[in-house]
Amino acid sequence: MNHMAAIGIATALTVGLSIGFQGIFAARLSLGDNAINSGMLIILAGGLIAAVLMAVLVPTGHIEIAKLTGPRIFYLTLCAIAGIIIVSGSAFAFAKISPAVAVALIILGQMTLALAADYFGWTGQTPQPIDLRRVGGLVLLVAAIWMLMPRSEP
Repeated sequence: MNHMAAIGIATALTVGLSIGFQGIFAARLSLGDNAINSGMLIILAGGLIAAVLMAVLVPTGHIEIAKLTGPRIFYLTLCAIAGIIIVSGSAFAFAKISPAVAVALIILGQMTLALAADYFGWTGQTPQPIDLRRVGGLVLLVAAIWMLMPRSEP
């Protein structure tokens, strides 16, 4: 495994842990009002933190902002809407079902979309075929979700 792949793996694991923490904390926050309000407040807080970081880092040249073209604004808007759905949905799901099941279901959704992105080359990479082995991975994930489901007491 090369150095960049190792960094990619570590980054993906960090993102996974962050999603888990965010879902747990968002569920706790949603107890005060509701998942949608909590989700939007979390997104707002994240936006404020990002704005401060950009205000500090852009003038130093450490980061650059690409020109805001029509397609870029469209994608930014879609990502913002997805972010609200992700955070609010996580807060709701974590509060209503087992966090382990919620995370596994989130991963199943991500994996299903990622397979489609691989197949169609949506991220600009060479398209990857969907074969029985990859579909089997999704089936195993569904089995894992079933095994993670809390058992009701008789």
